[in-house]
Parts: sequence; C-alpha cells; structure tokens
Amino acid sequence: MSVMTDKMSEASDKVPVDTGVGRPKKGERFRCAKCGMEVQVTADCRCQEPSKVHFHCCGQELQKA
Repeated sequence: MSVMTDKMSEASDKVPVDTGVGRPKKGERFRCAKCGMEVQVTADCRCQEPSKVHFHCCGQELQKA
C-alpha cells in the first residue's frame, strides 16, 4: 500500500461520522460540496458499526455523488 492509503486508513479509524447512506459500497462516490473533491470507494465497507463510517473535506461531511 502507498503511504497515502495507509494515512487514509488510519484517519478513517479515528473520525466517527455517519455518511447518511449506511455502509459505503464499491464504486460509490462521495463529493465535497465546497471544493468539489471526490472520493471513490474501491472496496465494500464491512464495518460492524456503519454509523462510524464517514468522509470529511473542508470541515464538512462529503455527500454521496
């Protein structure tokens, strides 16, 4: 894995926020309403607590694109 991927994995373990869509699935995209940055999920989330899955950018939660 790349350093960036490692850091993203570490960050996702530390910041519990609900994406409002349940467990992210492979192929779904999430977008920052402020800057337009997008994240695409490359593997299904298998988290036991989907309410703790979240993505943030520019100080706000990303929205499903």
